[in-house]
Amino acid sequence: MNGNSSKGPAMQGQDAEYERLVARFSQPQALDSALERVKAEARRRARARELVTRARGGRLHNHTVREIARYFRTGERGRVDLLEVADQTGIPLSDARQVLREFVDAGLLQERKEMVNDLVRRSYELTDGAHGGITEIFVETEATAQQHTEQEGAGWVSGRLGWGRTP
Repeated sequence: MNGNSSKGPAMQGQDAEYERLVARFSQPQALDSALERVKAEARRRARARELVTRARGGRLHNHTVREIARYFRTGERGRVDLLEVADQTGIPLSDARQVLREFVDAGLLQERKEMVNDLVRRSYELTDGAHGGITEIFVETEATAQQHTEQEGAGWVSGRLGWGRTP
């Protein structure tokens, strides 16, 4: 008697499905593709951490990085132009452009340029798999802002005495 004949039809169907699944993911192309996606995500997250480190170090303004991360983190944005990002976040256009360039360099956003009359119009959208990196940036910059607020509040009392705040 065959070893499979003792199994019921449901078990034979599960075995066949399992075999198809194993065959699908055992193909070198599928495995390589999955591995490349994981590596790309790891590179994006590493670049996101570098961006946060620069924001903490003052090379980029923490507030600007946080607000742009918040903007792309919330809602389905699709493709948005530079003017819309600056308008919606309240970040000055030149600062928004600088931080958006950093997000593009980190592999979190894709930038498109198109000529409109004699001007270059820039638009941005999240790259595939970048939502986790954007969230990481937002959380880290938010934590830094909270720390700064707590430290500032611990040593100062509100009010003014002549040229500064009262200790």
